[in-house]
Amino acid sequence: MRIKTDGKHEYRVDQLRQIMQAAGEGTKSGAFDFSTEFTLRMLENLEQAINHPDMTEGLAEVLSTSTVELSYRIETDLDVNPSRRARADK
Repeated sequence: MRIKTDGKHEYRVDQLRQIMQAAGEGTKSGAFDFSTEFTLRMLENLEQAINHPDMTEGLAEVLSTSTVELSYRIETDLDVNPSRRARADK
């Protein structure tokens, strides 16, 4: 596989070096493997986190990136059983 790193894609070289350093990888292919495995795992974890009862709007904002945007909304529902209310009123 070849990845373009010339012209407008020159930034990829720096990104790969940053991943190599952050992951402690000595090779570009090792850094690529680390990055893809991390991304796939993190996307699954983010999906679980957004559905966690302790999630807040602020935390969702912190976990968002330019390519992954999380949003959080609190929903409430009230179901009043009319037959119970009628019995209580008697």
